[in-house]
Amino acid sequence: MKIFFLFISKPWGLGHGSLGTPLTSPSMIRRKIRIILLKIRIEGPFGGGNQDWYKFEVAVMVGGGIGVTPYASILNDLVFGTSTNRYSGVACKKVYFLWICPSHRYFEWFIDVLRDVEKRDVTDVLEMHIFITQFFHKFDLRTTMLYICENHFQRLCRRSMFTGLKAINHFGRPDMPSFLKFVQKKHSYVSKVGVFSCGPGAMTNSVSAGIEAVNRSRKVPYFIHHYESFG
Repeated sequence: MKIFFLFISKPWGLGHGSLGTPLTSPSMIRRKIRIILLKIRIEGPFGGGNQDWYKFEVAVMVGGGIGVTPYASILNDLVFGTSTNRYSGVACKKVYFLWICPSHRYFEWFIDVLRDVEKRDVTDVLEMHIFITQFFHKFDLRTTMLYICENHFQRLCRRSMFTGLKAINHFGRPDMPSFLKFVQKKHSYVSKVGVFSCGPGAMTNSVSAGIEAVNRSRKVPYFIHHYESFG
C-alpha cells in the first residue's frame, strides 16, 4: 500500500512583501510556497488471519515468539465475552491456546496477560499450554529434573512453579499431529476445528504439516488452518 501526502509549508513572508506591502498577487504567493511530496509505506493490518475464531465451536490458537501479540487482545475478548454472556450466540465453546517461546523471561508482559485471563475465565472456555524451547535434548539431565519438579508442583498446587499459571508447561516443541489427534478425539461431535497460528515461518510450516497429516486420516473433525507468518 502506498500513500502520498502533500505538505505545504508556511509561505515565506506571507502577508507582507519585502517593503511591507501585502502579497495579494496569486503568482507571488505561489512562488513563496514550497511543496514537498512525502512517500509513506504502510504494512498491515496485522492479526487479520486470527479474527474468525468465533465461527468455530472448537478452536486451536498457536502463537510463537512475538506472534503472541494479537492473542493478548483475542484471549481477553474471549473470556470477557463468555463470562458476561456477550458471546451467548457465538459458536465458539472451547479454545486451546499453545504458546511457543524460548523462555518465559523473554515475554514477561504476556505472562501477566495470561494471569489476568485465567482469573476471568469463569466458564473454563480456555485451555492453555506453554512450550519452552530453550533447553537441551529432552533426555538431558537438567531438562529431566525441571520436568519432574514442574510435574510434581503442578499435581500438588495445580499451577506452574515457573509462571504461577494453571497453564501446563512443556519442554520442547509441540508435537502438532499428536495434539491435534487429542483435540480430534475429545471433540468428535464437531465437523471442523479452526486452527489459528501467528509466528515465524518455520512454526507455520510445522502447524500446516501437522494439520495435513491428521486430515489425511479423513476422520472428523476436519482442521482448517488460518495463519499469519513472518520472518
